[in-house]
Amino acid sequence: MAEPTKLPCVRVQLCLKKKDDVSDEFFHNYWKGNHVKLALENKKFASNVIRYNQFHTSPKMKAEAGVFEIPVSEYDGIAEVWVKDIETWKSIVTDPDFVEVIAPDESHFIKAPIHILLGYDYTVIGDTVKPK
Repeated sequence: MAEPTKLPCVRVQLCLKKKDDVSDEFFHNYWKGNHVKLALENKKFASNVIRYNQFHTSPKMKAEAGVFEIPVSEYDGIAEVWVKDIETWKSIVTDPDFVEVIAPDESHFIKAPIHILLGYDYTVIGDTVKPK
């Protein structure tokens, strides 16, 4: 299937693993709390993101997924950010305030490297995310 020429938005998925020395509870609570607070305080992020969603999993859920007899991802979560286009995402992650605050905060709970996936949604069931 060919990529559409006009996308309503681009979805950025940042695949995360928790640091070895932090608990699952710390990872998820820190990400939901402190890290979100810092992201939303960043003007470039807050004014350009169409949607921001966190996908959380747990050791119990990973174990339950194992019954399907297909490989289970080792990620502990995925940050999903919808933006107008790739240039918008670049402007966010290169914003000096974002670089100064968000990147260092990640070192409190995220194990490097973060893996990224850029793509678009092909909605089959449910509402399509609309651009700002």
